[in-house]
Amino acid sequence: MNIVMDFRKYDGVVGGVEQVVTQIISQIAPKGHTFILLSKQSRLDEVKDLFCDVPNIKHLPLPVESHAISMKNAWHDSHTIQDIAASENAPVIHFPYNWSFPYKKKAKTILTIHDVIPFTFREAMGWFRHKFIYKPAIRRACKLNDVITTISEFSRQDIAAKTGTDLNRIRVIPNGFRNPFPIQDGLTQILQSRYNLQENFVLNVGGIHQRKNIPRLIHAFALFSKQTQFPGKLLITGKASGAPYQDRMRILCGRAIAESAKNISESGKKVGESDPQNTAGPASGLRERIVFTGFVSDEELDHLLAMAKFLVYPSLYEGFGIPILEAFNVGTPVVTSNVTAMKEIAEGAAVLIDPTNVENMAAGMRKLHENQQLCSELAEKGKERAQKYTWDKLGRQYLALYEELAV
Repeated sequence: MNIVMDFRKYDGVVGGVEQVVTQIISQIAPKGHTFILLSKQSRLDEVKDLFCDVPNIKHLPLPVESHAISMKNAWHDSHTIQDIAASENAPVIHFPYNWSFPYKKKAKTILTIHDVIPFTFREAMGWFRHKFIYKPAIRRACKLNDVITTISEFSRQDIAAKTGTDLNRIRVIPNGFRNPFPIQDGLTQILQSRYNLQENFVLNVGGIHQRKNIPRLIHAFALFSKQTQFPGKLLITGKASGAPYQDRMRILCGRAIAESAKNISESGKKVGESDPQNTAGPASGLRERIVFTGFVSDEELDHLLAMAKFLVYPSLYEGFGIPILEAFNVGTPVVTSNVTAMKEIAEGAAVLIDPTNVENMAAGMRKLHENQQLCSELAEKGKERAQKYTWDKLGRQYLALYEELAV
């Protein structure tokens, strides 16, 4: 079978979407199926290098500079790509990135929508684009394509609710995730020195987007530290862009640190007046114990996950939750939100908290801190849970869908 795969999004970086495409092709092409892989003309040689070890790929360029929602891309969806499918005798076209607009079709089309986060959190998207371009475009894309695939049951339900798409047209095919790098003592020591990790530490992954809920996490960590006298740090990984909304988030995070540090200090003084032996103790020095690491490589992240006392992932919205699985895979306990896809991915292998409730979040961290047996039990359950999400399984499910639509 010949399958047309749209790879216009590739711009030199293998992010989440690009990883899914490479894994689909790597799993299916060696079985004798041929992919007609479409990429930007300017990236064609890079894409060929990316897939140099994979058989049964025919590379074709598209005369585009961006994969963004546009009339030009919609024209290619309806004409150029359809003509390619017809000339290559391909019964299926897969559009793997959130939107496509095949008004005219010469093959069955699959649209993968990973999530519809901007319907809930606009973040960096401008108001006009959000209301008058993104929302109506996604709704239109869902109507035009034959099948919608997504990565979790939560996203399936959310897409249906936000776009008005019939649930029967939306299939769940979960992502896999990468294998962890082997732990090396040398890198462990480098990271311990870089971040001055003399004590146990708590890790958060994902940066300071609004939905990542970092200000509440800071308040909860301060409360957790105060209640348990935990002396370690909170490491928050993720690269922050220069977008204005992230500047606002930096201000909110700084304010949360200042307020929490002040509360701990004042609490220590008040307690100390009546009981000199019971002060803020190790919970003090909060400013120095909350560390924004910026970008860390995958190898560094794997080491930090393995080193951490636990991962705390209190996001307000996720369509999947790869960091949860990455922590599970290295045996690190997890505290995560009881909303959106996170509770689905965690499913009995993590401590679930209400991400809008600082006290509840602190209680979840305290639960792991004070119960080593629970940590061990969750680590084992997490490892079992992680094994359910593999690229091999994703490949088999997509091949079955391609064959179904090709009939």
